[in-house]
Amino acid sequence: MTTKSRLQIQSKTANRFREFSKKNNSNQSQTLDLILDFFEKNNLSPFETLAPSKVSLETLIKKRIDAVIAILKNIEKTQTKPGFLMLELLMEGRSISKPILVEKKKISSSNGKSPEQLELEITQLQNELKATKQDLEYLLQNVEIKANTFGSDYLKLNISPTEFEKFKITIKRKS
Repeated sequence: MTTKSRLQIQSKTANRFREFSKKNNSNQSQTLDLILDFFEKNNLSPFETLAPSKVSLETLIKKRIDAVIAILKNIEKTQTKPGFLMLELLMEGRSISKPILVEKKKISSSNGKSPEQLELEITQLQNELKATKQDLEYLLQNVEIKANTFGSDYLKLNISPTEFEKFKITIKRKS
């Protein structure tokens, strides 16, 4: 059997404590134990107020200000700067550019080639350009877009491997 002791408290306080114990459905000893445990676990004193101190308020405000600063920096990185750069590029594109006048130089024989040789080289280069364009068009005609259900779409080249190897060899010869 547990020993009991008496406390000397005012009858008004004792009545309040009894009512509090009844509201919480526990006996007076358990209620008093729970109250004492609460104060000890939370490092609270009934003689001090629970109002936050100036230091804790200052740290809370600093944390919130830091969070606002982080949000503003994020907005600046993701929204403001790209938008500003896009506007700047648009404004640069609208600026009136004066045509650059380039003086055509007469072909001189100082470079060691005659005008006929230069014209021949130009026609050869134009022929190579036409052939390259035809090869590119051929490749583009044989490319097919394949839809992939689980990933991104991809391109499929519909030519045989030997034809592809020949194509690579001709391109290497041209360059």
